[in-house]
Amino acid sequence: MTLRHLLAAATLLIASVSAVAQVSPAVPGPPQCPSPRKASPHPTAEEIAETQAKATADPTVLLSPEPVGNMGVLRYAVRDYADCTLQGRCYWQDLAAQAARAREVLDATVRTLPKGMKKAMVLDIDETSLSSYCEEINEDFGYIPDRFEAWIVSKEASIPIRSTLELAKHAQALGVDVFFITGRPESQRAVTEANLKAAGYSGWKRLSLKQAGVTYASTASYKAGERQKILDEKYTIVMNMGDQWSDLQGVPVALHSVKLPNPFYYLP
Repeated sequence: MTLRHLLAAATLLIASVSAVAQVSPAVPGPPQCPSPRKASPHPTAEEIAETQAKATADPTVLLSPEPVGNMGVLRYAVRDYADCTLQGRCYWQDLAAQAARAREVLDATVRTLPKGMKKAMVLDIDETSLSSYCEEINEDFGYIPDRFEAWIVSKEASIPIRSTLELAKHAQALGVDVFFITGRPESQRAVTEANLKAAGYSGWKRLSLKQAGVTYASTASYKAGERQKILDEKYTIVMNMGDQWSDLQGVPVALHSVKLPNPFYYLP
């Protein structure tokens, strides 16, 4: 399946239910982070646009081409979105709304499948099942390998994405087995399992991690290969959820692929 097909499928998934999805009664918001890096004081998006407009209109200003967005401005926008201070939008609410749409599709699909069929849900981990937000803000949305890799194997890295946790439990109640497929290495298995349990996940069928010494053509091919193993066990993959397109691309695909928002980083 091509990226164009995945985009069409995602659009169809979102359009197939009401835009006003039912989410948890508690309004989702950012997690409580220990010693979080404070957001830098900065002008609003409107003030930034006004400054640019004034300068552009000034005939005495010699303008320079700026083919890509300013990194500082983009960081302001990401932090505002994740902290739910961006006017009209909130990352955590968007996660919850997408999970609610996925739940409706999951319920409708399971009702149509034979009762004896082995059914599976596939979940990515980082920014799908667990959140790295607290470390990301401390790194100012950069990637500092030594710091991030030390954090991700710590007990602090057990922050659940609540809407995914609720969806996983709901799937299990419907008789759907949950499989985790992550790009984390096999050496992080023990701590990953511990953090998933600490976050509230339980009873999953299998956790797949990248094996040491194995060369994978791409993340998408690795994850597709792990999904094939699930099919080889006579499962039907009802739903596959991830925050990266590489979580969803490749053959085989699930009956429904669910793309979550991730404004923080991109993994091909």
